[in-house]
Amino acid sequence: MVMQILRSRKFAKRVLIGLLILIIPAFVLWGVGNLSKRPGPVGKIEGRKISLEEFAKSRQGIKVQILFSYFGDMEALGNILQNRPLMNFMAWERLMLLNEAREKDIKITNDQLLAFITRHPLFQRKGVFDKNIYAYVLKNNLSMDPRQFEELVRQNLRIQALRQDLLQDVTVSEDELLRVYKKRNDKVRLSYIFLDKDSFGEDVTVTEEEILSSYQENKGNFLEPAKTVVEYIEFPYEDTSERDSAMRKIEKVYEELARDPEGLRRVAGKYGLEYGKTPPFSREEVVPGVVFFTGFSEMAFSLKEGEISTPVFSSPDKGAGYILRKTDQIPPRPMKFEEVRGKIRQQLVDEKKIQAAENVADRLYLELASGEATLTEEAKAMNTEVRTTGDIAINDYIENIGPAKKIVAIALETPEGKVMQPVTVKKGIFLGRVEKVIPADEKTFEKEKKQLRRELRTTKQMQAMDDWFKKERRKTRLYEQLDQL
Repeated sequence: MVMQILRSRKFAKRVLIGLLILIIPAFVLWGVGNLSKRPGPVGKIEGRKISLEEFAKSRQGIKVQILFSYFGDMEALGNILQNRPLMNFMAWERLMLLNEAREKDIKITNDQLLAFITRHPLFQRKGVFDKNIYAYVLKNNLSMDPRQFEELVRQNLRIQALRQDLLQDVTVSEDELLRVYKKRNDKVRLSYIFLDKDSFGEDVTVTEEEILSSYQENKGNFLEPAKTVVEYIEFPYEDTSERDSAMRKIEKVYEELARDPEGLRRVAGKYGLEYGKTPPFSREEVVPGVVFFTGFSEMAFSLKEGEISTPVFSSPDKGAGYILRKTDQIPPRPMKFEEVRGKIRQQLVDEKKIQAAENVADRLYLELASGEATLTEEAKAMNTEVRTTGDIAINDYIENIGPAKKIVAIALETPEGKVMQPVTVKKGIFLGRVEKVIPADEKTFEKEKKQLRRELRTTKQMQAMDDWFKKERRKTRLYEQLDQL
């Protein structure tokens, strides 16, 4: 969407001042300023102190990298930029990577830097680098001069080169590919009896002492979730045309609110817009009077008290846009015993029902595995029937039982004609026999191999980087909590 607009013939002042400001506002909302009041360094990396200025610069480098990666996805871009703890965490890891790049003497030439910037679609018009777009974004959206920006990009490219060096030996073998493909796509046909936990509840009792004991042992888990309160201005629209109009109006309103964050009600009245204030709400609750979409809650909880948000939109066609300002944050509240007594009792009852069903299933399994009885005989004795699943794979669903993943995984490790180990699921116990294993189609495997290899390699690369960070963190020390910066 963004690339198409940037390259269109109508690309002009409206887009530059409207769209670009909307997708990158968080770059100037918080940066070095809110760190400058904190005393002392942030921490150490291999004995070298990391100053607040250096940390803030790394955070700017993360923002630049996110812009390059997500500039075509406004929703993802906004969600990441507004997640301050995540941004700080990535900024610290970036400093760790830069430290390693220095030790390995990884360098990026001016030609490499120039090639990357001029070839990026964000700065192109009709497929050609446009210096006017480049200058505008740096000045008005990033508040950087070219030297600052290009140094951050150079650092990011050094990190990219380091990652390539660290991950050069990560490969995926043919055996790995086939094993994962078969696990995902092999099917099984099962005969089974199902022990519904609710059939074992007649003799289940739970005492008041057990409920109270469970509450005392798990007190920290019984919390009313954190809640927040925001005031907002709403910009409704019925179609894409009205949405474009709303975006132009939001631009003007946002610029005014940036100068006067406490003036939401006044500004709403000035422009004839809908002003509202929410009651306290948690992340999972539907907010009264607001178009339901997750972006509203995510934005509300990412803000600090008194802070205004960048605009968020419910959908690309019909819906509403919002600018929010957080007015209150209510921390999680420990819940009293009487508030959770009923919930705890039901949990304990369900646990005892499952345990009773498991005891019966274990006995039946031994009889079936030893040949003392057949599945049909056991079903008849329990006044139930033997059912069949049809051909199911690991991502399928078994009617009236639930997701098949756990059951199929165990079935694929069981020979045909043999009884499986009992499988505990939410509703009870699955006790089945493997009637047939249907191997996945080899022709389909050949078609999907390339994509699967890419997916598995990415997963292994992520694990390799995670292992590297775990090792390198032993050489670091933080003086500040990252989520507090």
